[in-house]
Amino acid sequence: MPDRDDERAGVAHERWHVGNRTLAIAAALMLTIGIGGTIFRTVKKYQVPGPFTPDKQGLCDFHNGIYFPTRAVLAGESPYSDAYAAKYPVARQIPFFSPVILLLHSPLALMPLHLGEALNMLLQIMMLFAIAAVSAHAAGFRYRLDVALMIAAGMIFTRGGHITLFNGYFTFQLVLATFLAVAWADRRPISSGWMLMIVSAKPTYILPLGFLMLARGNVRALVIGATLSIAAAVLPLGWIAYHEGGGNLGEGISILADQIVDTQEVHRSMEDESPVFSWTRLDLFAIVAKWTGNDPGDLPHLLAMFGLLAAPMFVLFRRMRNGIDDGIAGWTGTLLMLGLLVSLYHQSYDSLLLTAPIAGAVGLRLTAWQRLNFLTRWALIALMALPPLNYLSTRTFLHRFELSETMTRVFTSLNGISLGIALIVICIIAWPAKSTSPVGSDPC
Repeated sequence: MPDRDDERAGVAHERWHVGNRTLAIAAALMLTIGIGGTIFRTVKKYQVPGPFTPDKQGLCDFHNGIYFPTRAVLAGESPYSDAYAAKYPVARQIPFFSPVILLLHSPLALMPLHLGEALNMLLQIMMLFAIAAVSAHAAGFRYRLDVALMIAAGMIFTRGGHITLFNGYFTFQLVLATFLAVAWADRRPISSGWMLMIVSAKPTYILPLGFLMLARGNVRALVIGATLSIAAAVLPLGWIAYHEGGGNLGEGISILADQIVDTQEVHRSMEDESPVFSWTRLDLFAIVAKWTGNDPGDLPHLLAMFGLLAAPMFVLFRRMRNGIDDGIAGWTGTLLMLGLLVSLYHQSYDSLLLTAPIAGAVGLRLTAWQRLNFLTRWALIALMALPPLNYLSTRTFLHRFELSETMTRVFTSLNGISLGIALIVICIIAWPAKSTSPVGSDPC
C-alpha cells in the first residue's frame, strides 16, 4: 500500500498551485490592468448596433458576427443575405462560416442585448484563462497558476488578445478548440473531433489544420471531426434553406448558395479583407498580392495553401513515422500553428495560435527547445512574437502618421514575412535525424 503522505502529496501536485509568488502577483497586476483597460476602452468606444464606424468598434464583432446573425438563424432567416443586412442593425451580412459557431452562442442571442454583451465579455475572459492554462500545461508547467497568469497577462497586451476582447469576436474559442483538437487527437480522438467541429466554424482554420493533422497521423480524430462538422453545418443550413425557399428545400438551397457567393464578394471588397489593401493579414499570399497589386482570387489562394503546407506536412509526417511528438508547445505545435497561419487567409488576431509555441520556447521545459542554442531559440521567439506585438501595422498607427505607400507596405508585410521565415527555420530544425529518439508526447 502506498504511503498516505505520498498519496496526499501526489494529489496536491495535481492541483493548481503558485510556484513563484512574486511572479503570480506581478502577473495578476498586469492582467488586471490589461482587462480593466480593455473593458474601459470597450465602454468608451462602444458601437451602437448599426453601420460600422472606425472610431466606435467596442463589441462590434459581437453585434455583427454573433448576436444578430444568431437571432436571424433561430428565426429561420439567412444571415448571409442582403435582406438580413437591411432588416437587422448590422454593418453587413456575415461572411461564410459555419452556423455551428452561432448555435453555440445561441443562449447569448436569446438574452437582451446588454446582458448578452456582459456575459459574452465574461465568457471571453474565461476563454483567455483557459488558453493560458492549456499553454502553461503543454509547456511543462503543470498546474502552475503563476505561469498561467503570466501567459494570460501577456496575451491581453497583444494585438489579438486586446482586439478579441474589445470587439467581442469568437477568436478565443477557435484558438482554444484548435489547441485541444491537436492535444487530444491521439489519446482522446472523440473529444478532439468535437473540438474540430468548433474549429470548422471558419474554413480558413479547418482546411489547413485538417491537412496538417492528417500528416501528423490523426486520422481517427479527423474522421470523427468531419462527421460532426458536416452534421453541425448541414442541419442549421437546411433549416435556413427551408425558410428561405418558403418551404421548398431545393429552391431554398439554390437561394442560399447564391447568397453565400454574394456575401463573399461583399467581404472581398472590404479594405481590411482584401489581400492587396489589408493591414492585418498574416498569410503569405496576402504579402505577394500586396506587392504585386493584384488579387488572383480563390483558386490561386487554395493552390498557394497546398504549396505552403507541403514542407510542414512532410516534416510532421517524418516526425510521426519516427515517433516524435512534443505537443502544441513544442516543435510539433510550432509546425502546426505556423503552417496554419501562413498558408491561408488569417488576420492579426489569429496570431494567438502562437501562444503555446512561444510559451514552450520561453519556458524551456521541453526537451526539443532545450536542444536549441540560445540564439536560434530566441530568434524563433522573436519571429513568432512580432505579429502579436506589431502595433506598427494597426489602423491607429497608420492613420496617425503620413507614411509613403512603400513604408505602409513594409510595416503591413512584416507579420507575414516573420512567420514565413519562422516556418522555414522550424522545418529545418524539426526534421528528424535517423538517430533521433522520441522526445515524448503531448503533456496535455
